[in-house]
Amino acid sequence: MGNFSWLVAEKGVRLVLSVGVGFWVARYLGPERFGILNYGLALVGLVSLLAELGLENVVRRDLIRTPGRTTEWVATSAGLRLAGGVAAYGVLAIILWRGGMRDSERMLVAVLGLTLFQPAFMVADLWFQARLQARFTVWAQGLALAVGAGVRVALIVGGASLTTFAWAVVGEAAIACALVMFLARRAGLRWPLRAFDGVVARQLLREAWPLLLSGIAVMLYLRIDVIMLRRMVGEAEVGIYAAATRFTEIWYFLPVALASSALPSLLRAREKDAATYRARLQTWYDLNAGLAYVLAVGSALAAPWLIRVAYGPAFAAAEPVLVVHIWSSLFAFLGVARTQFLINEGYTRFYFLSTFAGLLVNVGLNCLLIPRHGAWGAALATLVANGVAAWLSSFCFAPVRPTAWMQTRALLIPLRWFHYVRRA
Repeated sequence: MGNFSWLVAEKGVRLVLSVGVGFWVARYLGPERFGILNYGLALVGLVSLLAELGLENVVRRDLIRTPGRTTEWVATSAGLRLAGGVAAYGVLAIILWRGGMRDSERMLVAVLGLTLFQPAFMVADLWFQARLQARFTVWAQGLALAVGAGVRVALIVGGASLTTFAWAVVGEAAIACALVMFLARRAGLRWPLRAFDGVVARQLLREAWPLLLSGIAVMLYLRIDVIMLRRMVGEAEVGIYAAATRFTEIWYFLPVALASSALPSLLRAREKDAATYRARLQTWYDLNAGLAYVLAVGSALAAPWLIRVAYGPAFAAAEPVLVVHIWSSLFAFLGVARTQFLINEGYTRFYFLSTFAGLLVNVGLNCLLIPRHGAWGAALATLVANGVAAWLSSFCFAPVRPTAWMQTRALLIPLRWFHYVRRA
């Protein structure tokens, strides 16, 4: 629980510094330039999974299971991610060359693309998570966030250009990497790249490639809305959509933080007996669904006030977008919760197929809804796609079908809350 508290604390700091200042940045840039910035971030996000290689959950699991091989896991995953970062930047360069963008947009994306090398230097964070020592990462990222927020405020006051804000993003990432690596070394982690092991690399890639493909599918249907909005209706609509979805995405840290802290407990329950494991999983799904309901209801009711206070009247069109998009968090939370089960059981290929199905649904609905409804249509497409990928797909694979019913019970938590009250 202490590890989870530290992770939540770090995201709380991020919420105040990064998101709070981010609202000011959006006001300063306006819908159109804010849309251009988020379009650049979306392009980088589309290729960022190549830099991560889907290794996060696999490496964290192996660090927990076999701590005696820490150097091999960390050095090998860092080497793989470094190669992945080079490949990802190469793909991004091809997109810039053939993308038909203005020179200013190309420069913006080229600068933002430098963050693709961050995953290679953040492997130490996985080591801290496996040791339930998230406080070190909290300190490092909190300090980086504070510096980044201060730089953004200075840029706003100084009337800086759009590309300068991209350099601020890169600088913040570099500071975070340097601090995490420094703290890990002080805590005893030694991972020279010469410890890279080809056998371990093949083992990691063999297990991680379905997660990589799944992650690419997830990133596509999280970011394809921005790409399609820009192509179909322009940068201003991208700015409106990005403003609304920020209120959904700021909460995505909760299931991820819970997952990193709950994984050791779930693994122990799995080794103990099947009944205990099933009970823990149901509680796990219920917790994620309950949190999502609280956030979705509160955000939907407060949407007009949130948009008005955060962004001002120029972003008023984001209010109905937020009311729809915030409900996608319910399926996002359940999807993260289900991922722990799928990884524990080795169903990573099914995870890819389910996320790919969500991608197809999202693209298809975007083609139908964006021309007519703009950002609101993209939000509705995301909501339906998340439901397909994270929940309905569970019914299509027999070994996962019991989990589908657990997720369904979790979706009914507003009718079942008394069960936990009675137990308490």
